[in-house]
Amino acid sequence: MKYLDSKKLSDAQFKRYTSISRSTFSLMVEQMHMQIPSKGRPAKLCLEDQVFLCLSYWREYKTLFHVATSYGVSESTASRIVRQVEDTLS
Repeated sequence: MKYLDSKKLSDAQFKRYTSISRSTFSLMVEQMHMQIPSKGRPAKLCLEDQVFLCLSYWREYKTLFHVATSYGVSESTASRIVRQVEDTLS
């Protein structure tokens, strides 16, 4: 599920799907915006989708291949996104 699709979910459904509240998700995205430089080639996925990809990987225990396929990126890109989110938010 991508970020735009998640807007249709109620707050309870959002938390059930991601295991975090919308406010926590917003804080995570805000931290990503502050830490990631905006120069260079634009990313294929917006920061919200990158955080969603990472949460999906953590929550569902899918392989990077499956997560990458769901978001339309390569496995190496999914791996890089997960590492970047983990490094930024830790």
